Amino acid sequence: MTSDWRTSAACRDTDPELFFPAANTGPAWAAQVAAAKAVCRRCPVIEQCRTFAVDGLRYGVAGGLTEQERVTHRRSRTTSGRRGTRSRRLDQVRDDRLTGRRLLEEGVRPRDVATRCGVSERTALRWAAALRQELDAQAERVS
Repeated sequence: MTSDWRTSAACRDTDPELFFPAANTGPAWAAQVAAAKAVCRRCPVIEQCRTFAVDGLRYGVAGGLTEQERVTHRRSRTTSGRRGTRSRRLDQVRDDRLTGRRLLEEGVRPRDVATRCGVSERTALRWAAALRQELDAQAERVS
């Protein structure tokens, strides 16, 4: 095996679109995620990929995990103390907030934002209210 584990990945010759579901929820999303995870299950370098994905990928299925599963995995590592520094937790909160804002700006419903970012629906609703306030203030400055 070469020093780059990706050359041995089972997904190397698979259409990358498989790992980025077009749907956000529902049966189409579940079917595409299941197909992507099937490729991951037969991969000889799934552990290396999972480590890479949990630490550095925001979107898609990688290392046999969805976006939300990676968020949960990161959080469980943080709370278990292995990487539980205060700054790491604050960075994760900031990243979740930025991701949530981007999703809200794209028109994703707060309930779905909450699920994807691993926060409560109330938190996502607060993010949406803050975004609306900011956009209203910007509109007033322009006019």
